[in-house]
This record gives sequence, C-alpha cells and structure tokens, in this order.
Amino acid sequence: MKSRSLAGALAGVAALSAAVLLYSVYPGRGSDHQDSPSMVSQPGADITDVYLFPSATNANAVDLVMNVHPLIPAGMGGSYFFDPSVLYQFKIAHGPLGTTSAEDTVLQVKASGTGSSQTLKLFGPMRPQISGTSSVINGRETGSFPFNNPGGTMLGNGVIAFAGPRADPFFFDLFQFFSILPDRDYANPRTGDMLGSSTPTFNGFPSGTTSGPSGSGYACSTNPSTNALTQINGGFNVLSIVLEVPKTLLMPRGDSSIVHLWATTSDPTNSRINNRVVYQQVELLSRPAVKELFEVFRQHADTNASNPYADRTIYNSIGYFTRNVAGRSRKIAGVLQAVLYPNELAADLSQSGPAAYLGVETGGATGGLFGGRGLTDDVIDISLGAVFGGTIPALGLAPDDGAENTCLTDEHVSSGQGGTQTQSGYPYLAPPH
Repeated sequence: MKSRSLAGALAGVAALSAAVLLYSVYPGRGSDHQDSPSMVSQPGADITDVYLFPSATNANAVDLVMNVHPLIPAGMGGSYFFDPSVLYQFKIAHGPLGTTSAEDTVLQVKASGTGSSQTLKLFGPMRPQISGTSSVINGRETGSFPFNNPGGTMLGNGVIAFAGPRADPFFFDLFQFFSILPDRDYANPRTGDMLGSSTPTFNGFPSGTTSGPSGSGYACSTNPSTNALTQINGGFNVLSIVLEVPKTLLMPRGDSSIVHLWATTSDPTNSRINNRVVYQQVELLSRPAVKELFEVFRQHADTNASNPYADRTIYNSIGYFTRNVAGRSRKIAGVLQAVLYPNELAADLSQSGPAAYLGVETGGATGGLFGGRGLTDDVIDISLGAVFGGTIPALGLAPDDGAENTCLTDEHVSSGQGGTQTQSGYPYLAPPH
C-alpha cells in the first residue's frame, strides 16, 4: 500500500434572474454543478455532490449519498429520471490518511426503464473486478428497488436504498464566487493569477469589518449573501442515490476503519471483458470545491477522466493556486496539497460521529473525528478558511505567513437559507421543491 505523508444588496431582481438563467443553461457550478462541457450535454451523469455520514437511526450503519442531474427547477422534480445508460458508482479504498491505493470496494447502481416506473439495481458492496477509470458490473445484483420510494427499500444484505428527486442540499453564494474568480465560469476569459477585483470579498460582513493588513485593510462587503440553489426561483432539485449501509459490509475483511470515498459515473463502450460491457468513467467527484476552487474550468475534464489517487493535475493546481492566486506561503500550499490529495473523502468508521468535513485529516478540529461529510457541513467556509484564512497556522501545521484575507474566509450562507433542504429521517434530503 502506497501512501503520502500528511504534513450590495442585489442590483435588481431582473439582473439576478438573468444570471440564474445563464447558470441553469451554461456551466456555472455550485459544488460540482455542470463542471465541464460534456457534463452539460449529459446531465444524468453529472455528479453535483457526494456525502458520507453516520446514520441518524442506526449506530451500526453509515449513509452514502450521490446527487446527480443538477438544477432541476422547482415544481419539476417529478419530471426527471436516472439515465439508464449510466453506471453510478461509489468507490472506496481502505488505509491510512494519504493512501494512494486503488479502490478495493465498490457499490454500483444501474437504472432500467424510463419515467416513474424505473427500477434500480444495486451491485455490492464488493471488490471490483477491474479498478481504475474502466469498470464492469460486478457479479449478481444485491437487490432491486423502485424509483422514488420515500421510505427506501431494504435489500437482502441489510442496505436500505433510495433513488429519486430531492431538494439540492448544497448551499453556496455562487454569484459572489464568480465575482471573485470570474474564470471559474467557462464564459469568462482567464484572469491569470489575479482575483476578479482588487478588493475581493464575500458578502454579509458586519459594518467596519476589514480584510486585515495583508489586504491593505479594505472594507469587506456588507451586502447580503445569496444561496443560489435555494433562494432563486423556488430552489433547485437533484436526483439522489442514498444507500444506508451496515458498517460491517464496508469492513468485511478486518480492513482499516479509515475509508476513502469518491463517486463516479461511467458510460458504456463497445468493449467487453468476460462478455460484460466495459464502462468508461466520464465524471468523478469527492471533496467538494476542490476542482471548482483550485482548477481553471478547462482542467475539470482532466480530473473527471482520472483516478483521484493518480491525478497530478489537481495536485499541482492546489499548490499553484494557493501560492500564486491566494498569495500564501509555500509551506501552507504544501499542507493543503498533503491534506486535499488524493481527492477523496476520508471517514473513520470506528467513530460514532457526527460527520465533520476534514475531521479525520484535522484530528477532529472541524467538529468530529468521524470525518466524511454531512448534509449541513459548511464545506465552503472550511475550505475558504484553509486557503485564505488562518486555519492552517492555527492548527500548527505551518507558520503564519501573515497573508490572510479575512474578507474571503466566510461566504455567510447557511444550510436551509431560503428553504428546508434536509429532514431528520431517511433519506435525510428533503422532498423536492
């Protein structure tokens, strides 16, 4: 097993509505919404978010969530269905932090039929017959379940499975993000190593708040923040796959309790292995905001076609952005590379929870030792604090470089702002808007 060491007010409703229309039609992203041209043309394979958290009702189980098909309009949740040509996969590697091992466990979901009468099949969890960006469906199906059964379906191995429309739980001030990094919207030209403004800021800071000495003390914006996914046009929906899995199925061989999770979607090819169709990966997602913050738009396609444990594009982009755009020290950039690469969600299944994004990597500093990612984890502010703020020096992982920019460390958007996105019981994501 290989491993790496871990070292304001709105200008006008009409203008905002126009921006949302562009967001819906073109590749503007929330976490990973429409992140490459190929995903715009194939929304059924477009992964928006991945989550891993302890079950709220079963201490011996965890929930794996994959959301696909972004930006389903309010009132239209019942009109969108899973792409029956796509193979949806949760991939897991066991091992210590920084492992660069390939996946050793997969859970595969495949839809059949069209419309509300769709049936979905689960294969796994089991060892993959082949690993990497090519896949085949493994063995016999674990069980089948109907589209949009709100209570889920108990399968023979103890997995509870749901697949159907849900409210998009991601919360993000997309428009302010595009003002800070305009070239993350594919329609805008590259700004080189410059931020979009000489005084970039997220919205909603109290009056008198300033960027701090490294930002020459300019005033942070007091304009209200906007959660683009919930506050506009009634809110957007996604298609969700939610698997509640007994922990024993994810550690069947006495493996490490630390698991590393990523999700992929794959399209069928004309190739066969042992008379089984070979699927080729077209999208990959794990940690939120990594591709979107560190990589320029054209690089997303490279990462989507790579394995997270062998993706030098994203590794180099983390270091380059941190040093040359955020203006941080080489040591802080090195810590971010060590923590965020490989681009996989880490969770310690021996811990009871709660979920806390980067909890494993920071020894619980972000809210718990389980790690993973909960539906209400403020992953954007955690990421912004690490890149633009004092998080890494505060954790003692690198010396303070004095280059923090306070105005870029908090987007001031809360879970559920503008609508309810989660519920207490399975499948935990709220019904569609």
